[in-house]
Amino acid sequence: MLKHIAAICGLLVLTGCAGMSKDECLYADWRAIGYEDGAAGLPVSAVSDRRATCARKAGITVDMAEYTAGRAQGLDLYCEPSRGFAVGSGGQTYHGVCSGPGEAEFSAAYQAGRQLFEMERQVANIEDDIRNARSDLRDVEQYIADAEAGLIAPDTTVEDRVQFVADLKTFSEDKGNIETAIVALNRDQVRAERELRDYRDYLAASGQY
Repeated sequence: MLKHIAAICGLLVLTGCAGMSKDECLYADWRAIGYEDGAAGLPVSAVSDRRATCARKAGITVDMAEYTAGRAQGLDLYCEPSRGFAVGSGGQTYHGVCSGPGEAEFSAAYQAGRQLFEMERQVANIEDDIRNARSDLRDVEQYIADAEAGLIAPDTTVEDRVQFVADLKTFSEDKGNIETAIVALNRDQVRAERELRDYRDYLAASGQY
């Protein structure tokens, strides 16, 4: 029953389980709610919103003994190294909720996962930068083509030809700068992908996570 209630609440954590209705406050299973908060790695301050909400809406005081007991059970589930790695590699925040002998192992696993997340994000960011640079390059090349067409058009005025020449100089410089940036980004991409691959190989070889 406890796990069933916690699972239901788990569906609501991200959408406002803390923003409880009057009826939810009146019939709350505080042990189940504490279990869910602990299993989600939420800080103990997570109960503060519930306390304020239930006091305001229903005049209900949170059963802190039940909540704390449930939260401790949830933390037993959360504070496993494999979960720490999953939290870190998912880019989630660790709120320092684990304690005791297993805390160091959890933190190490979290940092290992977090490093993987950051390396994957770096690769993704470089890929985005390359795509954007290539899009800019296509735009500049089109500007150059338009300026060249305007320059040789028979009905182009002298004043416009002078402007087209100036534009071509600017666009050509822009094109060179973008091409140089793309070369550098490609180097960064190769390096970042190699480092990510090596780190993944290291994690696989260690067999820890």
